[in-house]
Amino acid sequence: MGMTETNMLREIREIPSIVERQVNSEATIYREMGERMRRDRPRFVVSCARGSSDQAVTYFKYLLETRLGIPVASIGPSVASVYKAKLNLEGAVFLTVSQSGGSPDLVSLQAAAGAGRAHTLALLNTTNSPVGKAAETVLPMFAGQERAVAATKSLIASLVALASLAAHWSEDDDLLAALKRLPGVLVKALECDWSHAETSMAAAQSLYTIGRGPGLAAAGEAALKLKETCRLHAEAYSAAEVRHGPIALARDRFAALLFTNGDDADASTVDAARRLEAAGARVFVTGENLPTVVSPSPVLTPICHLATFYRFVEGLSVSLGENPDAPALLRKVTETT
Repeated sequence: MGMTETNMLREIREIPSIVERQVNSEATIYREMGERMRRDRPRFVVSCARGSSDQAVTYFKYLLETRLGIPVASIGPSVASVYKAKLNLEGAVFLTVSQSGGSPDLVSLQAAAGAGRAHTLALLNTTNSPVGKAAETVLPMFAGQERAVAATKSLIASLVALASLAAHWSEDDDLLAALKRLPGVLVKALECDWSHAETSMAAAQSLYTIGRGPGLAAAGEAALKLKETCRLHAEAYSAAEVRHGPIALARDRFAALLFTNGDDADASTVDAARRLEAAGARVFVTGENLPTVVSPSPVLTPICHLATFYRFVEGLSVSLGENPDAPALLRKVTETT
């Protein structure tokens, strides 16, 4: 690719301005949906998403369960698209998260959820899509067109939209204020340099990406991006789960990337880092040997860390001779049935 700037890098640089728009000029739509959720008082939330969008759902799950005590569960699209099952979701919100809104299996499950008396809510970047047209309510991401196959700005936009919804739903003034400060912090997050980790990660036979709580979403997204843009084998685990067997693989030529939150889960994450390092892995931890910004709220820390990670993984991909804009075997819109 020579010195040509990738679409992925250009889209990463758009992140602060997209978030600025979300938390300022387009904030009303998230506030109104939060107010509706308070009025409707759903008993639980059921989610439907694939790929990067599924990591956004993981993030939202922790926000709702820890702040509102509302359980969030995932249903595999094949329940409807393959097995044609009928669902009883009375009293639930059925949330579909997708950049394109174009996959037939997402449409099928959303339709089954609606028939099962759920309120169907779709968070989309392409609102005029099959999922968007069939949903009862649509929340836009406002990320704009994304050309690179690897989703970056749209995933950050998903996280911010869901954080905004949760903040309004729970009437959390502190989180709303933190969201207002987030665009400026993201500018600084894109300046953090993790390039010293490139050699170890490129040389690793396998990698673990690890987090806990909302940071698990960052770990899941990092593993996905390392696979699709760098063709590096990476698997995501919670800081607790990695000790239940997976740590046995951590030896020479093994690397681990751990995401801290700045909350009570960090003790577990740091303990996992020490155990992985003792086992022989090359370990990188946000806030320790990976520089990070000070997040305006621990809840928003995964968003800040992912912005920095995106800059890192784009550079790693290019240094490995890969094309992050068009990874082999992948397309921007993946249609599954």
